Amino acid sequence: MCERDVGLFSLLQQVVANIPWAQAEGRVPVAMFRDRCCYHVADGYRDRDNVWEYYFEPIDPRHPVERIDPAIVEAIDRERPTWDDLGRIHGDAFVTAHFGDHPDLVGRSLHIPYLWDDPSDELRRTTSVIIAKHVRPREHIRLEVNRFWREHLEGRPVIGVHLRGTDAVSMHERRAHRIGSLSWKQYLKALRAALAARSDARIFLATDTEKAVDVLKANFGDRVVTCEALRHRDGDQAAGFGPDGGLMPAYIAADREAAARNGEEAVIDYLLLGRCDLLVHNSSGLARSVLLANASLPHVNTHLNRRWLVGTLRGTQRWVHRYRRWRGETERFRICEATRDASV
Repeated sequence: MCERDVGLFSLLQQVVANIPWAQAEGRVPVAMFRDRCCYHVADGYRDRDNVWEYYFEPIDPRHPVERIDPAIVEAIDRERPTWDDLGRIHGDAFVTAHFGDHPDLVGRSLHIPYLWDDPSDELRRTTSVIIAKHVRPREHIRLEVNRFWREHLEGRPVIGVHLRGTDAVSMHERRAHRIGSLSWKQYLKALRAALAARSDARIFLATDTEKAVDVLKANFGDRVVTCEALRHRDGDQAAGFGPDGGLMPAYIAADREAAARNGEEAVIDYLLLGRCDLLVHNSSGLARSVLLANASLPHVNTHLNRRWLVGTLRGTQRWVHRYRRWRGETERFRICEATRDASV
């Protein structure tokens, strides 16, 4: 699998979607992500030359990217696969840069939604198994996740928040599923509803914009916890463009070293969000990847219209019930009015 000019978690979903296809054909899946995505550094990062292996172990530990025949790599360089092309044969290898939703792949690859819809429960059950087996963070990342959780979040219920800003609110954004995807009102309503159920919960915030940190801390104070990370600041350009013209956050589009480091920060956020008791999010590849990796994690999507109302209420109800179980309480109860308001 070769890279596309997209965000890191779209690349992760590309890997997850295509693994079943590779395995069904008796092939070994290998991710070779190089200079056509923002995260690639010419001199490498963390002693690796392959963007996938900056952050994750090889998909199949017996087949790191170094085992690819150099003749195949040269052939790929002469004729790079494109995002809209199913792929082609090079020697004994089949090479593709496709996301996995090609019409010819129906029933072979996984169809992972990337527009409006959240992944279904059935899809999440399938992908969580694939991710647990094949999307394995490198040791230094796992150690940092364990340290941060132990020092800042362990022992209390945690509401995970992923808030995507930057390119999602940029004047350059033309994709309908991203336009208007950030609503401060909906985030605050959802969080107040969740805190009404568990007033002792912490809020772990993962975001690409410093304004989100300021807004949530102004409303919820010291219960808001964040990792140190590179983020967009007001006054800076929000969006930039990747190597092939893809819309990306400006603070990583302009600096490959910063992008590689920010990719690691994003993977840490992704893993921490997966440990939370509830995920509150808008439209983003990172949040969707958290759902794909954690089949039972309840969530509230703040970028909804009324056709998602029932699913959102159910997600919030699961959150409340989960906390009741956490406290050892078994009585039945009704969802509060504030929770209903958060979903409208």
